[in-house]
Amino acid sequence: MSTQFTFEINGLYILLSDSGDKSYTFHWGLYLHQSTTSGYLYHLINEPNSTSWRFDPRPSQNVINPNRLFNPIPRKHHLSSVWVKEALFELDDEGYIKLTQSVNEIEVEARNLAIRNKSQGKKTISRSAGSQA
Repeated sequence: MSTQFTFEINGLYILLSDSGDKSYTFHWGLYLHQSTTSGYLYHLINEPNSTSWRFDPRPSQNVINPNRLFNPIPRKHHLSSVWVKEALFELDDEGYIKLTQSVNEIEVEARNLAIRNKSQGKKTISRSAGSQA
């Protein structure tokens, strides 16, 4: 069953990808939707058997099938949520986005939605209460 999502052009989305195990851990990233079918994914990765992290920006084509954006990532990425919070803070500070809540409140909102989705077997997109369009 395919879920259809509508992405707003120039919309910035926080992505939480399930780690694929039974825990409630997620890999965090940002997705900037740039056209009707494509955008840019920003996230941190660390290679197997490595303790270092690297920034991995990459284009994402064909987001008509958003399941490609939400594939499970099997490693635990505790630093990825910290990076996303720092990025949101800087984007707000520089005037690119307008946050109406703290990045910590936005993190809690996103994590709670991801946990609820995982427990219900769903994938959703939700507008944050912590930002203005």
